[in-house]
Amino acid sequence: MRAMQPESVDTLTPRREPFSAASAHIRADFFTVFVADQVYGISVADAPTIFSLGEVTPVPSVRGGFIGLTNLRGRIVVTVNLREWLGLQPKAGRTEKYAIALDVRNECIALLVDKIGDVLTLPEMGRAEVPPHFKSRKIHFAREMYFAEIGLIPILDKTLLFNQLMAQVSEPRQAI
Repeated sequence: MRAMQPESVDTLTPRREPFSAASAHIRADFFTVFVADQVYGISVADAPTIFSLGEVTPVPSVRGGFIGLTNLRGRIVVTVNLREWLGLQPKAGRTEKYAIALDVRNECIALLVDKIGDVLTLPEMGRAEVPPHFKSRKIHFAREMYFAEIGLIPILDKTLLFNQLMAQVSEPRQAI
């Protein structure tokens, strides 16, 4: 009886980086943005451009935070004031106008926020889905949130936000 020889395997096993507890739990990098007293996270991958908002051309008969159109490197972009969309009071005093360009479904939205914060790398173990009983308008455009040193950070889901904005625009206006 002949002994069975193992077949040689010619496939290469990819090299992996050394395992470390720190690298095993990294989720992603997020910009922090502030609107009133609330902090939000936006994925760095979802926000390719952060810019100082210049002139905005108003569009009549729009509501719900839509403040008009702006030019971003030759592209006409719909501008949404997140503070107004959330139903918050306008910011008093000097206001810096920072916007984040979000590309969604071949459209670009400039999302106006009060302040741009730091980039955070958040651990996976700090992530949680937004509980269904959280009905606050402040986070209804987030599917997940992180628990971090600075508090609870809802992570903006750009597609969910876009869908809600478009649904609001298409709603018929009620007579006053």
